Amino acid sequence: MNLFIKEGKKMASNAEQEMKWAMWYRDEDFIPEETACFVYIIQFPNSGEFYIGQKRVWKSVKNISEIKCTSKQSNWNDYTSSSKSVNELIEAGEPYKKSILACYPTYAEALHAESALICMLCSQWGSLNKALMAKFKFTAGMDKEHMHKIRELLEDLT
Repeated sequence: MNLFIKEGKKMASNAEQEMKWAMWYRDEDFIPEETACFVYIIQFPNSGEFYIGQKRVWKSVKNISEIKCTSKQSNWNDYTSSSKSVNELIEAGEPYKKSILACYPTYAEALHAESALICMLCSQWGSLNKALMAKFKFTAGMDKEHMHKIRELLEDLT
């Protein structure tokens, strides 16, 4: 399997990348307001390795409807990964690209999408995902449109 960085996206230095997320499908530099969590990919073009994960945008918020005026954003903007091997590669200066694959209004939807992508892609050469431990309830948001988005991502990533 070979996951390619989207065409037309220039690789920046590691210092520039630490604060920068690219949108996988759009050229926008922001995530939609109705986002509680997003699914991302970190790609290492020199080795062809990649990592898929999810990140909450707000601290202690699992659903966009739970946001209050006192809610605080998480460290999503400068976040890399919970993976030790991914962070070791980044700290060693390995070129990488962080892309937001899809944004979701709930943690459950993001976790479902992340799990589906990891299950389908993690057996491929280059995956840095070593485990999948997820527990979520199927919600109304996990409908045909949600599944279509996951299928679209799988097609695009393979």
